Amino acid sequence: MKKSLMLGLAILFALGICWWLASRHLQRGISLSPAANSLPIQQEPNAPVPQKPKSEQSNSQSINVSKSSAPPAVQEFIRKTLADPQYEWKQPINFYGKVVDENNQLVANANVHFIWTDLSKTGTSEADTKSDSAGLFSLLGKKGKRLCLKASKDGYYTTIDARVPSYEYANPADNLFTPDPNNPVILHLRKKGVGVDLIISQYGVSPDFPIHIPRDGTPIRVDFIKRKTGDNGQMQITENKPEYKNWQQASSWSFRIEIPDGGFIEENDEFPFEAPETGYQPVVKFRFQQGQADWTENLQKNYYIKFGNPPLYGHLQLQTGISYGGAFLTYAINPTGSRNLEPK
Repeated sequence: MKKSLMLGLAILFALGICWWLASRHLQRGISLSPAANSLPIQQEPNAPVPQKPKSEQSNSQSINVSKSSAPPAVQEFIRKTLADPQYEWKQPINFYGKVVDENNQLVANANVHFIWTDLSKTGTSEADTKSDSAGLFSLLGKKGKRLCLKASKDGYYTTIDARVPSYEYANPADNLFTPDPNNPVILHLRKKGVGVDLIISQYGVSPDFPIHIPRDGTPIRVDFIKRKTGDNGQMQITENKPEYKNWQQASSWSFRIEIPDGGFIEENDEFPFEAPETGYQPVVKFRFQQGQADWTENLQKNYYIKFGNPPLYGHLQLQTGISYGGAFLTYAINPTGSRNLEPK
């Protein structure tokens, strides 16, 4: 009788483990790290990370692992977790990294902050170190499950790959990270240049400039310098959209922007600090038809912009959508005519 009861509890426990692993696998973050075998999550390293499981959450469910369709490494992980419910939270954590700048030059004395999940009372532990004269740093001899880190240094911008990566040390379904002292993970910092005073869209606490646009194709103009709309301005916008009450039933919409004496270059730079001198197109237009591959209800684009004679340069983020009779503009313009768009 006792053997039957124990077997039943074991089956329930492994079923729960497999369900948990599958859900974790499906909900993983998008990889932003330069390390191919790492699993970054989109959160700052100082943000809360998953807490260790409480003992009452890990005490009664299982399956016949030998008949599981999971990969062998995952099956082995399940076996070890069944034998020790705290197994994944006490794996060896070692990490080797290297800090370089935007030109791949070594960055010495950079600050590196680590945080990892473990079996401590708070569920996480933290540590700090600095890169050496060769830009190298490491974390050794810790135990836990998942490691997050961030590199920084005065006089530098922290790039995405040095700000939001995380690395998994326990669960094979979450892409195990394998540390290698001969192949350190590269984290990039960008050296700050000479910042300038820019004309920006921010007003009070709002970083953007919300504008209202007629939905029937009537054009309006935007004056970036005066932060206003009307009959005059450097950029003209038109849109054709359904009335708000009908947008969910609508099958098409369009949006058009124009700078007659300059134009736009689409950009996706992390630091849009230098506008190109040439290559601008004066008109950008979008038309979305339901059923087409590019159909969307929302639109967000980033551009370098150029206007005027002599020309002024800037960058612009545009956000709009089928339900909104207007757009949100976030921009910065250098009023001197320089293509330098790095803020002070």
